[in-house]
Amino acid sequence: MSPRRPQRPSGPFPYLDEPEYRANFVEAGLADPRCTLDRSALERLATEVINIKPLIATSGTKKTGIVITGFKSLHEVPTEHGTLYELRVKQPGLASAINQFNIRFAYDVAQSAAVPTPRVVPVTTPEGGQRAVLEVAFESEKALTEHLTFIEGKLTAAEKARKYDLRADLAVSGQDERATYHVVRYRVGDQVWDTTAATAGSNRTRHRHDLFGLQPAAGLLGLPQQVLGGPAGQRWRNPADWRDRFTAQLNKYSDVDPEDIEIPVDDPERAREALEQRRWATRAAEALQVAITDAAFVVGYVPKDGARPDFDAALASTNLRTHLRGPLDFSGSNQAMASGRKLVDGAYADTAITELEHAVLTGATPAAFLDNDPREAVVKLVRLVDRVVFPSDIPSVRRTTKLLVEPSPSQLRSEHAKTRGETRSALLTSAVGGVELPAAAMDTPHRSLVGKGVATTGLSAAKLITAATSAEPSVGRDAARTELAHLAVPGLVNGKVLLGPYGSTGDRRAVAIKLAAARITDDGIALFVEAIDTFAEVMQRRADREVMLRPQGTVEGRLRRIINGAAAVIGPDKPMPAHSEWFTTHWPPVQDGDSSGGAGTASELSPSEEWEAKFKDITGLIEKAKKCLTTLDKHFEAMCPLVGPGRDMSADERQDWQDELDKLGPIVESAGKHLRKLRYRPTGGSKESDFGTEQAG
Repeated sequence: MSPRRPQRPSGPFPYLDEPEYRANFVEAGLADPRCTLDRSALERLATEVINIKPLIATSGTKKTGIVITGFKSLHEVPTEHGTLYELRVKQPGLASAINQFNIRFAYDVAQSAAVPTPRVVPVTTPEGGQRAVLEVAFESEKALTEHLTFIEGKLTAAEKARKYDLRADLAVSGQDERATYHVVRYRVGDQVWDTTAATAGSNRTRHRHDLFGLQPAAGLLGLPQQVLGGPAGQRWRNPADWRDRFTAQLNKYSDVDPEDIEIPVDDPERAREALEQRRWATRAAEALQVAITDAAFVVGYVPKDGARPDFDAALASTNLRTHLRGPLDFSGSNQAMASGRKLVDGAYADTAITELEHAVLTGATPAAFLDNDPREAVVKLVRLVDRVVFPSDIPSVRRTTKLLVEPSPSQLRSEHAKTRGETRSALLTSAVGGVELPAAAMDTPHRSLVGKGVATTGLSAAKLITAATSAEPSVGRDAARTELAHLAVPGLVNGKVLLGPYGSTGDRRAVAIKLAAARITDDGIALFVEAIDTFAEVMQRRADREVMLRPQGTVEGRLRRIINGAAAVIGPDKPMPAHSEWFTTHWPPVQDGDSSGGAGTASELSPSEEWEAKFKDITGLIEKAKKCLTTLDKHFEAMCPLVGPGRDMSADERQDWQDELDKLGPIVESAGKHLRKLRYRPTGGSKESDFGTEQAG
């Protein structure tokens, strides 16, 4: 552990490591071939990590000279887009920032005309490789704060869908699950600075900061200097400029009970000081359990051989794995896979499926071998899995019910439908060969339909697409479009299209509702066909087959290609707008640039920070109001015997007195009206667009 200066108060909240160790950390990253961060990103990361010395690998001795060779341990995280390298460390609880460019938010931002959409690009090395850094550009800091406020609102809206209080859990139990962060480089006008944003853990990071008394803007924009008694309108971008001072205050009050700090009512100056002391004591008490947390920082990225470098997509992949809770472990001990194998073996024993189909579903034979036509192979695979997991004929329903130890179909509940959905995802994943299709993103039938099976037209892939793309409305076209949407889901999910009601989006609409909205549009049908083609290519590659070219005129990459908030063209003069329910995001690379920090950067407060500044003196204002009202009440009580009815006052004196009382009437009436408003707490939430001005920090 790095040495501590004696003048700093000791306590549970960790200080920054010493500059010498931070400098060694930077050199270790530059020397490690697995780390693709540049110097400015490493300098920022060094302020997010504690206990740096044990992380650094060296060679040589004091006699021969100690040489820094890199990091001692980095964890590999394989994805379909390449390998990420994570540095797993201890982190101060008040470090890092929420992620504005989370995969789950990107299209909500693109869809909102009122919110600035930034330009997001990967950062390249001088040799043309890709750094583990994403760069974003805003026209102004005002645009950045508007964007941040929007994301804060999305996170707050998601809280309404939770059945637990995450902030309270963190305060009582601490943070058990490791959050993951990556470096984001912000360009706003002439300013450039780095920060670490949550790949997975935006909600935890936000609530941790709330316990520390920090607004989300502090992790991204830096800390306003006025928080520590400095000038208004300036903020520290670099955590090294403020974190130790903030930590010293926390440690100073870590053993102080906030209730032991009395607020004097007769001395406004002392009252303000006491209120500030109570705030620090409250912060220290609430943040104690998250003083130090476990974290993983993505420090390196190596693209997959033969694939286009896509750091953004690799991050998105890990984020989906975290947030889409599905059968991602396909070992024999996995319950979903075990249930799937029971159903497959039972169906094979009853000759309900062929030997080839049995081999495909158990992973012995690639699913591409179901048919020589790639599209037809996808259709056959999805229908095969549906037939096994959601059968419609009576013998198969009986077999499935017995093997899964379920009640009769009429007694099935939501938990049974969920289990079936996980089993279906496991079998699809096994059949394709390791492609992740988490159940939370798939279109599991409603429990009332589980016992009836999944409806099918029985059409071949070519005829199904022809029927679905027909220009003439008909019952047959509707049925074809419904099945086409269902068949496209594995390809959509594998392409990172967000379907399930999960995670921090706050979007609780069912997959079926989203698919129904998409299939009534020509763009939606085009998307479904592309999803089937994309999944067919995956199946071909898993079978070590040469990938067949798509039909002539088809534009590739629509599932993940977004340029400055607008989707790529899907046909001649026919653009399809970005939509959060269908797509994730991808931006083309541009040239790298240098980064610079800066202390005392001129900056306006974000809306939530402005509210916090107004809110912080409410306790003092209440005490002042109570004192004023008490004084007025006692004054009137004393005046009643002197000027009340029957007293010897002239008519002019009484009129003058009445005039003075009349002046008080509207003031008292207004005070009563505001008191009634304060006492009334309406149900329901405010509009998301108002977030940051509706709540206290």
